[in-house]
Amino acid sequence: MTQFWYVACTRAHDLLVLPFIPQASKNSWFSSIDLRQNELPEIDLAGLPEPAPRITQLIENRQSPDVFAAERQRVEESVTSIHWRRPSDHDPDRLGDPLECKVVSELVIEHQDVVAAGALRGTILHKLMEELLTGELRSDKQAVVCRADILLAQLASCLSSETSLPAPAEMAETALQALALPEIAALRHILVPEMAVWGARDGLFISGRADALSIGDNRIDVAIDWKSDINPTASVRSAYIEQLQDYLEATGARRGALVFLSLREITWIPPKQ
Repeated sequence: MTQFWYVACTRAHDLLVLPFIPQASKNSWFSSIDLRQNELPEIDLAGLPEPAPRITQLIENRQSPDVFAAERQRVEESVTSIHWRRPSDHDPDRLGDPLECKVVSELVIEHQDVVAAGALRGTILHKLMEELLTGELRSDKQAVVCRADILLAQLASCLSSETSLPAPAEMAETALQALALPEIAALRHILVPEMAVWGARDGLFISGRADALSIGDNRIDVAIDWKSDINPTASVRSAYIEQLQDYLEATGARRGALVFLSLREITWIPPKQ
């Protein structure tokens, strides 16, 4: 406090006006410094400009319930509605993406829990495919089995003890055989996994994450969606196609590939017409 008082008294020059208080206690902050105020000349106000009167125009408040309702309607009609579509939300074998949730909502949402062994297997398969494409994981069966076993141990704690767990060896073989499919092997060197996808059209916003995109010559050629289903129904396949077509529209990719890892089957999807 003393330091602030000193700065104020020694730096203020003409802008600081302090009253002289002769009855102030000697122990007060006011008496801590002898400012010699009784030696200061009186302030000369002659140099100050004459104050210019401010003319304020009175505005009549014509607001009424009817006027307010009309204004509200104009505002509502002028606002563009925004609708979010997140194609990956319905995937049972994929953990939720916190970034997508935070964009759509102000709530902080953590990753979703794996709720069944089938979902657990799909989650691990997606992670194995990602790490194989990034090069974090060698395309060696024993290395992939070990990694699958580690991921299984990390994620299986959320399941009951009675739930049958997927086999690390089977998951490793499934991932490696999917990457060995001729059409995937031909694209592998330009596949970038786990790419955030954003798109906007006529008030419709798409937010998601593509499992892999083939990127070459400064454009996206193929959007790939890994699926771990063992026996997908026709309705499930139809939903997957619609999901992938949303990604094709958002990325401008020329075609999409639904890759059923367990079936070693590829379904090629064209963009929406």
